[in-house]
Amino acid sequence: MSTFQDEDMSVSSYSTREDFENKNQNTSSTELSSAQPRRPTTVTSGSAQEAEAWLKNDERVRLLRDVGIMMLLLTAAFASAAVYMSLRASEQREFESKFTDQAAQVGRGLNSQLVVKLRAIDALSATITSYVGAKETSWPNVTLPDFSFRSAIAIRNGGGVALGLHPIVNAEHRGQWENFSFQAQSWRKDGLEFQKKFQNTLPADGLHVHDDEGNPGHRDQVEEFELQTISKYIFQIEDGIPRIVGEEAKVMLPLWQHTPVHDGLPMVNYDIYRKRNRRNLNALNEVMENGVSILGQFFDLAQSFHGRYSDTLLEDYDGYNWTAIWNGEVDIGIEGNNTRLLSRPDRTNPDAVIYTDELNDTEIGYINPSNTHSSLEGPATNIWYPVFSELSGENRTVAAIISMTARWDSFLLPILPPDAKGLIVVISNACRQYLTFEITGNEVAYLGPEDYHELKYDVYKTRFDLETEGSGFMKIPLSREACAYRATIYPSAKMRKAFETNTPVALTVSVVFVFLFTLFIFTAYDYLVQRRQNVLASVAHRSTTIVSALFPKIVRDRLFDDSKKPMQEKRGTMQFSAPTHNGDANRGAKSAPIADLFTNTTVMFGDIAGFTAWSSSRQPTEVFILLETLYGAFDKIAKDMDVFKVETIGDCYVAVTGLPHAQADHHLRMVKFSRHVLQKTSVLTREMEVELGPDTTNLGFRIGLHSGPVTAGVLRGEKSRFQLFGDTVNTASRMESTGKQNQIQVSQSTADLIAASGKGHWMRKRDELVQAKGKGLVQTYWVRSKVSSSEKIEEDLDLDILSPSGRRVSTSSVVFERKDTESHEAAHRNTIRQSLIDWQVELLSRLLKQIVLQRDMSNNNKTKPIGDAGIPKMLPRDEIAEKIVMPAFDSKIKQESMDIGSVELPAVVLSQLNDLVTTIALLYHENSFHNYEHACHVTMSANKLLQRIVIPSTKEKKEKRKQAHEYTFGLTSDPLTQFAIVFSAIIHDLDHHGVSNQQLVKEKNRLSVMYDDKSVAEQNSIDLAFEVLTSPSYSDLVSCICDNEDDYKRFRQLVINCVMATDIFDNDLLSFRNNRWQKAFSGQDASQSDLKATIVIEHIIQAADVAHTMQHWHVYQRWNEKLFIEMKNAYESGRGPEKDPALSWYQGELWFFDNYVIPLAKKLDDCGVFGVSSDECFNYARENRKEWESKGRGIVEEMANRYKREENEEDRKEGSTSSNDCVFIRKEGAGSFQRYRQLLVVVMNCDLASGHASI
Repeated sequence: MSTFQDEDMSVSSYSTREDFENKNQNTSSTELSSAQPRRPTTVTSGSAQEAEAWLKNDERVRLLRDVGIMMLLLTAAFASAAVYMSLRASEQREFESKFTDQAAQVGRGLNSQLVVKLRAIDALSATITSYVGAKETSWPNVTLPDFSFRSAIAIRNGGGVALGLHPIVNAEHRGQWENFSFQAQSWRKDGLEFQKKFQNTLPADGLHVHDDEGNPGHRDQVEEFELQTISKYIFQIEDGIPRIVGEEAKVMLPLWQHTPVHDGLPMVNYDIYRKRNRRNLNALNEVMENGVSILGQFFDLAQSFHGRYSDTLLEDYDGYNWTAIWNGEVDIGIEGNNTRLLSRPDRTNPDAVIYTDELNDTEIGYINPSNTHSSLEGPATNIWYPVFSELSGENRTVAAIISMTARWDSFLLPILPPDAKGLIVVISNACRQYLTFEITGNEVAYLGPEDYHELKYDVYKTRFDLETEGSGFMKIPLSREACAYRATIYPSAKMRKAFETNTPVALTVSVVFVFLFTLFIFTAYDYLVQRRQNVLASVAHRSTTIVSALFPKIVRDRLFDDSKKPMQEKRGTMQFSAPTHNGDANRGAKSAPIADLFTNTTVMFGDIAGFTAWSSSRQPTEVFILLETLYGAFDKIAKDMDVFKVETIGDCYVAVTGLPHAQADHHLRMVKFSRHVLQKTSVLTREMEVELGPDTTNLGFRIGLHSGPVTAGVLRGEKSRFQLFGDTVNTASRMESTGKQNQIQVSQSTADLIAASGKGHWMRKRDELVQAKGKGLVQTYWVRSKVSSSEKIEEDLDLDILSPSGRRVSTSSVVFERKDTESHEAAHRNTIRQSLIDWQVELLSRLLKQIVLQRDMSNNNKTKPIGDAGIPKMLPRDEIAEKIVMPAFDSKIKQESMDIGSVELPAVVLSQLNDLVTTIALLYHENSFHNYEHACHVTMSANKLLQRIVIPSTKEKKEKRKQAHEYTFGLTSDPLTQFAIVFSAIIHDLDHHGVSNQQLVKEKNRLSVMYDDKSVAEQNSIDLAFEVLTSPSYSDLVSCICDNEDDYKRFRQLVINCVMATDIFDNDLLSFRNNRWQKAFSGQDASQSDLKATIVIEHIIQAADVAHTMQHWHVYQRWNEKLFIEMKNAYESGRGPEKDPALSWYQGELWFFDNYVIPLAKKLDDCGVFGVSSDECFNYARENRKEWESKGRGIVEEMANRYKREENEEDRKEGSTSSNDCVFIRKEGAGSFQRYRQLLVVVMNCDLASGHASI
């Protein structure tokens, strides 16, 4: 250090600068060379200290490295163990979850299959009762015509094996019955003929018959056999021997008509009431006494008689008839060897026969896995079902019993989980019977007549009771007093093994490998870094030595710290200059940053209120039209008023006064600017609503002001820009975020400045304190807006007006004086309605111009009479087309040349179009949801989807047009289709009554009668719309839309398909659409283009109809509450659901999202023509569903409370008949609406305050 000091002092020891320079010039090279070795010695002390610090730091680095390696090894061990245990636990959870899902599916399925079987029998029971009542016959002498056909349907639908009818025969009617049954045997022949004709109608029974030589064979090997005569007596079977039921019997249940009919000895008149089984007797008594259905005990089909639950005859009776048996012509050796009970054919050898005494317990329920419905083997049960003397009434009695035999695997086969492996199902009943099945894939294996589940899985057992409160027409409950059934479901070792994989071991090994590899890389990297660090340390040491020798410490520190020379302070003004260096150059630049402090400024933050929700339902171009229009106007105002615009961030506008040059009136100037901004926003949103659609006028501007100092400057680097910093900016942002729409909120500091300037009357104190983030509770002020009111409201309605006195008023522009009691809200609603009408007219006129322009380009000059005269009179529902033929590609039409600006529609067409839309608007009822405003929202959403249809890019223009036509199925090249879609959206809820179709049907409304109780509201809207459209008043408009009959028919077909597509709760239409979807989109068949186009068209209107669920959360909330209010109104008026909608609204919305909205959004993507719009719809739907799931319950409670509060207020008076009323009658077409009205009369209050029109 002494050397530096000496040198510094020696500079000053020279008398002149020249002496110093001469001294340096005279220094020889040897001196310089000799001085170089000594130079390090001049910094020995500092270098030693730095070297010592370096060594200490290096030791710490080594220690940290060793600790890191140890931590890495420990982490590897813990991570490997955690991965292995986590994956094993995941497998266990997956196993438990899968079992839970499959068990629930099987449990629900068993009950659903029970209901299916009961409904099938119930239908037959009701048919028999109806037939008896119609024919005025009396029980028990009843024979149902076409019994085989009807019972075959019940067997097929119910999955049964056999079915029989057992009339209740009392002792007094026994003789009459035996005579009747013996004579009325023709039904057996009819049944046999039916079975021959429809061999596949009934399931094969697997029982043997005999061929012509008496050898056993199969029924499909024998073309016909002779029916034997039935028993003329009611009989029972004891020990295999038939015996006539004794005279002491008071009640008998003989088998009568049954299906299928078999060869051999017929069992007609076999009395099931005499079967030796106490529980069977109790069950039959309960059916007869209480009129309930009963699920009988288990029995083995192999031991049944033709699949029926009966005692079995001895083999020796085979081949005899009942006449011979009752005449004693059959010689039975009771004690001999021939008293074996015939059971069934051998399952391994069809020609052999197995007898009952050869069966053992393990064979009782054998199920053929290859064809479980084809043989009479395995466990089964009887379902006993009553047949009543009358369909209803307190005096009806049970006249007969239907028995249907059903295999237990028929309960399971239709409900098999697709990926089940070893799922154990134990069926048990209160009669202490058990059956065990194992489900694997699509097979059901019968394990035996006991509970064979594995005990270690008892903890997972899931129980389901087989029960139903009643199903079908007769609503017969299932009794649980007899053998109540229960299904208990367990997993098995086979199922658990299916979830055991090698994944845990493999992933654990992978984790260990990754850690070892990481350790190797770490060690190698540390070695390389250490080598590089040594080199850098050596270089840095030499560099430090050189710099220390060349510069004083303060300069060296500034060089090392990359310091910059501060700029000179200039209070009140700033010299702006664009940066000339990039970010890297700036670090070495000598120029100071461009920044300064401004002490007297007012900052404005402005935000478009409602913009986020509004933009979610608009096209991107419409969003930017709004922003460019508003902010362009603000920029012009700012320029004129000398306000500095800082930036725009999304829909936020930031401006400041008081810089870049000082302004003494910065606070007043900013208030005036803010007022102009609010005024301009109101004007521009009203003007743009015709172009941008509904709710544009609902947008507003929210402004916050704060005054104080700010730091301002240019932040250099990539994309340099001018920025403000400081607490003033933050506070101004808080003033905006806590403000209100179309209000200017100012802070206390700004308010003080305004008051000090003598403008305190511009403000009013905000009633409540504002919670500002980071500020706590603060007092703010509102800036008063200039109030301007109008005493008149104009409605541009092309209507003739008749006052009550009969005086005719102006027809083109109707002006109404406001009543003193009219609310501003009502006047505003009328203004909005007119703006919506104007917007729809503008939208339809643009589409109409495209139709005219394309028609001119295609030289299509064919004209034919237009109207409904050539269309057969039928209901709109009957006119639904599976597919609508789209126009073929026309190479003469150049889409890029279709400039609708060159098309001018005739004035009469525009006038009729305006009149038509106005009429449609008036035909909408003032419902909360299904109203004209919602129709406009649907229209806007449908138009958005139409405009967002994607077109593939190609180089050749002609190929591009053709490819676009094919890719979009002709939608983009047919303006008539687009017009029809938009028109359908406008009229789809026309004349909606605010109640559901089900309610109209329930009320037997005249519309429901007219439309056969199907799609009532939709069909009414279509008919009413076309009656209006085809009236003489709109002949020029219709001719402009369709210049020939073919186009008109296609236009009508499009509208019908679109509007009918909005009926989403009709099961028939739903099935029709699903089948059509599978047909169209299951493959890549280009021939299905028209079918796909039809589906896409209907999906556009369906998505638009529920578009609020696939838009911003605020939009969804708004329309959801409107629908809630409408449903609540219907409920309160007794025309809605039986229960309060608020009770099920939360779950109902979740169901609607899961079962309709989200699947619909996915289908939009599957259509393949909507591009990112389908993703947008899906994402909004999913987010809204998630939001509703978390907040829905509270929202429903709020809506219900709000409804209750409003209900207590005085209802608005509507439909007044005072002298101020006016009657609107259309100038032309009185008498044109033949179907509904002879005269369209719209009765409205003169001031239109209520916005309500009654038709």
